[in-house]
Formats: sequence, C-alpha cells, structure tokens
Amino acid sequence: MITEIHSDADLDREFVDKKGFVLLELGASWCRPCQVMAPAFTAVEEEFKGEVRLCRIDVDEVEEIADRFAPQGIPTFIFYKDGKELGRIIGYRQKNKFFEDIAKMMK
Repeated sequence: MITEIHSDADLDREFVDKKGFVLLELGASWCRPCQVMAPAFTAVEEEFKGEVRLCRIDVDEVEEIADRFAPQGIPTFIFYKDGKELGRIIGYRQKNKFFEDIAKMMK
C-alpha cells in the first residue's frame, strides 16, 4: 500500500515515528517517467516481501513539503532506514535495475 503524504503530520507519522525501510517517491501525475515507473514502484512491496513501506509526495500538490527533499528531477525515489536517507534514484529505471538498486541500499 502506498501512503500519500499530504501534511507535516503525515511526514512525521511515516518517517519520525517508524523504524524500518521507506521508499519515498517525489513525482507528479502529469510526469510521463513517473507514470512509467508506477508499476515498478508499486511492486517494491511484493518484491521485498513487505520489508519496505512506500510513500508518495505529489510535488505539485504539496510543493512546500516536496521542496524540503530537494528533488533534482522527477521522479525522485529516496530510500530511508529508520528515518535516515540511504540513497536516491532519480529518473526512469528498468524494473530489474530499480529493484537491484534498492537491494544494494538495503545491505
């Protein structure tokens, strides 16, 4: 399940108050690469057997929150463990490469 971040309270609940891995997507509904990456992003939960929670921020809807993450393009995927950033994936990736990059960050 993808948790949509709409407020500071959502952000606190998903990052500050929780342990474990989180993959945050910064994207937009009009963004073609975001649309193409959507199935791979959704499949992360199944691929990693529920070890990774998924969150999404629409950069147009909550711009002030999205700006805090300083995306250098969209989609930007930011991988966290226990609230600490482990790495970023910026732009389109083929599904297998996307999963491979995530697996490396989990080690």
